[in-house]
Amino acid sequence: MDSFSIHQHEDLLLEEKYQFLETASKTNTAGTVIGPLLTGALVFQDAALGSLTIWLSVMAVCVAFRAYMVFFRNKDAQLSTKKKISNLNLGVLSVTACWGLGWLIVAPTLPFNLQCLYLLMSSTAVFVGLYGYSIHRPTFLCFALPIFIGQFIASLIPPFMFPWPILLGEFAFSLYAIKMSSYFSNSWIKTVSLQIQNQALNKALELERNAAVSANIGKSKFIATASHDLRQPLHAVNIYLDLFEPNKLSPKEKINFLQIRKSIQTLNSMFKSLLDLSKLDAGASNASKRPFELIELVGFLSNTYTPIATNKNLVLQFEFMNMGIQGDKLLLQQLLGNLISNAIQYTATGSILVTLSSKNECLHITIEDTGCGIESTLLDKIFEEFFRVDSTRNMHDGLGLGLSIVKRLCKISDTELSVQSILGKGTSFNIQTQYSTFGITTGPQSASQSIQRESGSHQELLLEAKTIAVFEDDHTIFDAYKQALTQNGFVVLSLPENSQDLMNQLADINQIDCILSDYRLETTTGDLIIQQLRDSFGIDIPAIIITADTSPQHIQLFKQLNIEVLYKPIGYSEIVEAIKLLLIK
Repeated sequence: MDSFSIHQHEDLLLEEKYQFLETASKTNTAGTVIGPLLTGALVFQDAALGSLTIWLSVMAVCVAFRAYMVFFRNKDAQLSTKKKISNLNLGVLSVTACWGLGWLIVAPTLPFNLQCLYLLMSSTAVFVGLYGYSIHRPTFLCFALPIFIGQFIASLIPPFMFPWPILLGEFAFSLYAIKMSSYFSNSWIKTVSLQIQNQALNKALELERNAAVSANIGKSKFIATASHDLRQPLHAVNIYLDLFEPNKLSPKEKINFLQIRKSIQTLNSMFKSLLDLSKLDAGASNASKRPFELIELVGFLSNTYTPIATNKNLVLQFEFMNMGIQGDKLLLQQLLGNLISNAIQYTATGSILVTLSSKNECLHITIEDTGCGIESTLLDKIFEEFFRVDSTRNMHDGLGLGLSIVKRLCKISDTELSVQSILGKGTSFNIQTQYSTFGITTGPQSASQSIQRESGSHQELLLEAKTIAVFEDDHTIFDAYKQALTQNGFVVLSLPENSQDLMNQLADINQIDCILSDYRLETTTGDLIIQQLRDSFGIDIPAIIITADTSPQHIQLFKQLNIEVLYKPIGYSEIVEAIKLLLIK
């Protein structure tokens, strides 16, 4: 411990010293009373009565003075630590000065054997106080010097009290006591200073951790706020774009329209990434294992991403043998979709190969591309939020969240993920799931196809003349909803937000099959409106909330209320499909 560090924490060190000295003083109080009484009892018959009486009387006053200083005077909260130590030193000095006085007025009158006993008692007092007082040199000197001075004066004045071997022993003991006090003092200061520094370091680390947590919360709030504020106008843009009929535009206007739509789709994709991240942070994407056929998963991925790959003149291939999977199909769709999309984005020429197989009786997937590859030093960073390799930014217009979402999905599903890459040649992702595989019965028509055909034949009947209650305070968007829903055979109800007006209208309505509501309405929120309608009809009416708020607490709220959520920006065609799916469940 260097002198700078000790000086830096001097006030704290002094406070620690006082606490230690105070404890030692209180502990030794009983010894300051018992020592003189025991000594007086042992030498009573041989000592000069007058000298012994004076010594015991002075000792009683000094012991009382010491007790006052330690137990009462230093309780004053206004006293500084230095003043408290000075008071304690004064109390200690008064008692040990009496032991030194005893060497001058009591010990000379005693026979040799009792002089040796007095030497033993005073040396024992020094030894006992060595540990408690040696941490502070002034306190130890106030404690030990009066005894040593009185002892050497009495021993060196002729006639000599002790023979030279005992005198030599006295001298050696005094040197040893002073040396040991110095050793104890240095050792204690180093230990306590290190402890103080550790406490300061821990406090600094805690402050840094709190700052990091606050920064992370601030980041999440910023993302949620910025996302909400940007989603609102972008949602309106999506709705307005859906109202256009491209085939009715002139060739030049159609090209411009398609470019605008492409840009909007890119923005929609970015917002979807932020939404996926918010859902994972909110714990709203728990894995749910159900049996499904592998061909269903491959069919979805192929239909979704083959056109995207084809637009870049890439070949997207799937190699697999159909089998049954016990797992979360939706989670796999999202996980593999992000990896395939990532591969397409970073592959300029060549192909992407997706291989699905059974390994150790569990689903294993490999996604290989012939893209630009990743530097080995960056492989550990690609799963971080918002990380994008500088050299490939012009190949990707996203936010850099895809692989971060993949990592979180792997954690949720207890899936092992590894990556190998060769710069300039391509990258390979290996996914070992815990989803068990099993054989399926093949035939002219699978059970799932039969169910789909049967459900499809009844879908129009199930959706016929369903009544949808719509709550939307933007009249243009409401008109777009109404037009789209009416074209699909639904009956649309426009209901007021005001609670009393709403109850009056509900009195004339026999049935509502589904509720579609914006979350932030003019005077209330969509969840409260939905609950009011459900309470009024006494049933859990299927409901959808459309919102730009992706905060984790709201994600959890909608999940608890059994309300489906669609996040802005979204086109009205997707809203219609969501209502259909909800009604045929």
